[in-house]
Amino acid sequence: MLKNLLTPLLAAVLACFCPVALADPDQEIRAALDYYAEMWNQGDIDAIAGYYDSGFLQVTDEGRIGLEQLLDDLRTIGKDGGDRGTLSISEVRVTELGAESAAAHGRNRLAFKDGSEFNIWFVTVYRKTPFGWKAVLTRQ
Repeated sequence: MLKNLLTPLLAAVLACFCPVALADPDQEIRAALDYYAEMWNQGDIDAIAGYYDSGFLQVTDEGRIGLEQLLDDLRTIGKDGGDRGTLSISEVRVTELGAESAAAHGRNRLAFKDGSEFNIWFVTVYRKTPFGWKAVLTRQ
């Protein structure tokens, strides 16, 4: 009887100390993207900053943007009461690239109060860190 009680308890304790063994990159990256959208919709750019790796780079048709410039740009969007839009992320697919890297692609939709919207496909490469999956490179 004691063994029957201890087995689930031991499994729960081990899960707390061994999250890496139980980690699912697909679920973790999807959760990170959901959190990103939630923080965007709340206007919390400081929370969004934790999504990115310190060496993050965004590549656009206009060129390359480093992390600090990106965060500065994000802080200016909607400043002084402008419409930041409501972000949703969909059609996400995650591909593991190795034990500590993965890529995800999907669609960003930014809907504005005037009824207009902005839709764009993205691809992001992630690196596994002790603090979760961090975005290293994004192409939009």
